Amino acid sequence: MSKRLIPPSEEDSLFEVGQLYQKWCHNQPLCLFRQENFRESLRVRDKELRLAIQSLTRRFPPGQLTPSTRQEIDSISSQSRRLIVERVTNGKVRLSTLQALCLLSVACFADGNVMQAGLDLSMASYFASSLPVSSSLGDPLECSLCCQSIYILQCLQASVPDATKSTSIRSLFKNGNSLEPINHRSSRLPLLHGLGPEEDSDRSILFYMAQAAEVWYMARAYAAAQVGSDDPPPWNPQSDYSLVTLRNLELDSQFPLRHRFATNNFGGVSPEALNQRRDYWGPWLFIQFVHAAIPSLLNHPFLLSMRLKNFRHMMPQTFMHQSFDQISRHSAWIICFLNLVEAQNFQISDPLIAHCVAVVATIHLQHSFVKDDNLRQKAQEGYDKCLRFLERMGSIWPSVFSMTQNLRKLEQSITNVPTTSTQSGGPNEPQVSWSIDAQLLRDILIYEKAGRVDAIADNSMFDDIVDVEDEHHESDIAEFAMVGSAGISGHKTVWKEISAYAPEDNTPRYSLHGLNTPIGATGQGISVTPQAGFDGLRDLPIVNQGDFFLQAEDYGRAINDWFNFDMTDPMYTRID
Repeated sequence: MSKRLIPPSEEDSLFEVGQLYQKWCHNQPLCLFRQENFRESLRVRDKELRLAIQSLTRRFPPGQLTPSTRQEIDSISSQSRRLIVERVTNGKVRLSTLQALCLLSVACFADGNVMQAGLDLSMASYFASSLPVSSSLGDPLECSLCCQSIYILQCLQASVPDATKSTSIRSLFKNGNSLEPINHRSSRLPLLHGLGPEEDSDRSILFYMAQAAEVWYMARAYAAAQVGSDDPPPWNPQSDYSLVTLRNLELDSQFPLRHRFATNNFGGVSPEALNQRRDYWGPWLFIQFVHAAIPSLLNHPFLLSMRLKNFRHMMPQTFMHQSFDQISRHSAWIICFLNLVEAQNFQISDPLIAHCVAVVATIHLQHSFVKDDNLRQKAQEGYDKCLRFLERMGSIWPSVFSMTQNLRKLEQSITNVPTTSTQSGGPNEPQVSWSIDAQLLRDILIYEKAGRVDAIADNSMFDDIVDVEDEHHESDIAEFAMVGSAGISGHKTVWKEISAYAPEDNTPRYSLHGLNTPIGATGQGISVTPQAGFDGLRDLPIVNQGDFFLQAEDYGRAINDWFNFDMTDPMYTRID
């Protein structure tokens, strides 16, 4: 920390900046500072760090981001960056330099300046990784927190391996054999190890947030990857789909009961109490949204269709039903979380969560054009709710505003295309198909593009770049769009005339694009009937979800009961 104190006239405003940071930014998603005396310590921290904190907090409370405010933020960020460059040039890099780079990277990325954010993060990562393992910059605790924050930012914002080379993507998946921090300094992090009951036990949730970020990074790589001709189908155990699914299941299995939805009554906590503990509920919501968004992204019909482009056999019916169940179940959880934060008047400030919602919005948009009236209506309601949430977050982050605009542009690009009678697979087939801007759809699914105007890659730091992209690329991926299809049931490898269940099974069924599915089989928690469609979700109260959350509640109780079994009881004694 700097020994030069700021003028007394600035202390009050700096104290307010500290309050805003603690409420809206701490643990959302980065934990960089000791909190017990954070506000008081600002007056002795280095100027580049104070400026970086100001550039981040200037947009809070939500609704403060006017054009003049954006100019002020840009000016403050530039001042901070100049001081950082001066330190680097003079060989005077300090802990505050790395902390400031982390904050500037978050702000730049969420403003849509992806390249500048990546440069800031790369500098911070380089300096952190160059430190000897036995050394520290400044405060050892804050240095460890900073290294962990850099790692989390690498998972959330850093470029994925070269998406045009399937070998680099495959290497990422095959090397991710366990959910462990890869930063060589992470084993020394207090927030990951050794927190006893006398310490702030809520910090332990940051460990699981870091794990969720790691799995999200793999899901980002999955979404950005170019599918090769020799890539296995999704159900193959060696596929990227299967490996990311495995990591997400590992995350689920390691998540403690005390942090699970079933044991945290978010809807029953007063809004005042929630906002007083944003440092806990922010990471908690991060994990809930990311954990639900990962299977939604993995099973996104567009991405699955891309992975089946070289498949020359019939799609397994079980996989088709399973993928539809996954997007139905987890997109419903995303909607339920949106209902909860809206009912509790809890304003999310983490821009990553906005992209989770945008991914689910594209699924609802696809289902907004299906033939079934009930499914279509439910999808339209879900899509509208996602956009309302994104519009609110767009008042904080320009990138989220761009996501909203890109989704509206995607919606406007949808047009119907009449089909010929020879293309119809049966009497239940729709007589029209739908076209969509497939390139825009794909780019919205890639985080570093989704928050850019028109979802294009950021080339703003180049002076004389020349675009040599293949003009036929968009037409090459147009066939993978599944607009108007329930899940991936409209894919060309799906045989429309085969029932998924035995003829003697008289269970009432709902038709999933030609395949008969027993009522309720398309998603636990969403009861699908021929008459009601997805009405089971629409009629739920905002906070008291009733039967919709029976699954989560029951799992929590069942596991608790299982742990409490008295195996000495005679009723559990084996009878030979």
